[in-house]
Amino acid sequence: MIPPRPKNKNSFNQWLNSYFSVILAGILILFLGLAYLFFLGPKFAATKDIIQANITEQENLYALSQQKLVNLRAVGTLYKTIKEADLQKFDSVLPDNYIPARLFGELEEIINSGGWLLTEISIEQAPPEHINTSVGQINVELSLSGLDYIDFKRLLKILETDLRLLDVTSVSLDSASNSVTLMLTTYYYQTAN
Repeated sequence: MIPPRPKNKNSFNQWLNSYFSVILAGILILFLGLAYLFFLGPKFAATKDIIQANITEQENLYALSQQKLVNLRAVGTLYKTIKEADLQKFDSVLPDNYIPARLFGELEEIINSGGWLLTEISIEQAPPEHINTSVGQINVELSLSGLDYIDFKRLLKILETDLRLLDVTSVSLDSASNSVTLMLTTYYYQTAN
């Protein structure tokens, strides 16, 4: 004969069998709650913060882009109002490229307008270490004769009012021989090849 089982163990097993699904669900809920609290929750909050920061950054970038677009449209509208003659004047101030013959012709015209004699001219493009990425530099040395101090002042005034941007970097005036040597610097846009 089989000895009877103790009632104590039997009632615990019955209770466990009766509430097994509830206990399992409770343990599962507790596990998921702890997993969320310690692992998923902080990761979710950090990811949410990163996404919100990215959205804010993108909104700021969008606002800046919108402002740039508004500014570019305003510049485009303003550009359309500029007369072609004025644009050509600007091109004379800072030409698109370096053409030695054109520069020589412009300087010769200035000198001839005063009735002076050009005795020597040297035009050289500045070495690359002295050139900005978008603006090139040209150095010019002019030797003129047939001008006194009054003529020299008139020459400087003509150079100052000329459309082309010219910087006088050095002057050597010889009043005994009525001659002057000028060192000039002018500029041009460097176009991409």
